Amino acid sequence: ALISPAIRRTIVGKSSPLLQRTSSTTVMRSFASIYHADMEDFSQDEPSTTSSPPSSCAHSLLILGKPGGGKGTISGKILSDFPQFRHLSTGDQLRQHVRNGTKLGLEAKKHMDEGSLVPDNVMIQMVMKDAVEAIKNGQSLLLDGFPRTMEQAVALDEQLDVDMVINLCIPNDTIIERISDRWIHPASGRVYNYSYKPPKVTGIDDETGEPLVQRDDDKPESVLKRLNKYEEATRPLAQYYEDKGVIQTFKGTQSDVIYPEVREWLEEQLADDVKANTI
Repeated sequence: ALISPAIRRTIVGKSSPLLQRTSSTTVMRSFASIYHADMEDFSQDEPSTTSSPPSSCAHSLLILGKPGGGKGTISGKILSDFPQFRHLSTGDQLRQHVRNGTKLGLEAKKHMDEGSLVPDNVMIQMVMKDAVEAIKNGQSLLLDGFPRTMEQAVALDEQLDVDMVINLCIPNDTIIERISDRWIHPASGRVYNYSYKPPKVTGIDDETGEPLVQRDDDKPESVLKRLNKYEEATRPLAQYYEDKGVIQTFKGTQSDVIYPEVREWLEEQLADDVKANTI
């Protein structure tokens, strides 16, 4: 069940004029209690902790990027430079819940075993399970991997207000070249890349002398198909956040060149937080 619209937009922070929030600690606690009531079926998975009051400067930051576009690298740099953010990777969360056999994990595994996608409501519950604890502890969120479509974004908006979005725009040719240069040694899992980590002898594993292979998913035609699917799915998503006035697009071919621009933008977005904390 989704949280009542009356409790929406309770995460406090800098936002566009289109977004509405309240800084009331009471409302934030009401948000958490209502969410837990909505999650009654999964309550036994919730840890019992004593949390400090929520920060008045919490944010939800989403990072968008094509497969192989350096999203993981940029996320790591953000977490290093902005320690107030807690990383929520839906891929990691999904694997952990399945591995731990939680109710959410068992529900997700049922769909995965059937070869179908995990439903949006299950994924959102996974996100919110960690998000509520982070918010209660005054942390901001760095969302990685969800939402991926406009429909998911609208559903997530019922429970969590994404107020900053980084959109990494890397040319397809750069990504195809980067991924298609990747070859592996199947027996050991060793990965080589002819762009920056080539084998000593072309096509041969350094340690065993056995031949390297290229995974089907890494072949240029496969990479291009994935990129086209990504763009088709995320184009409306980017427009959705554009209409909300919370997205910033960064273009380039190298993460080390793009990131200083990302950092500068984030510092500008968080400037009011610094002022609030010094008053």
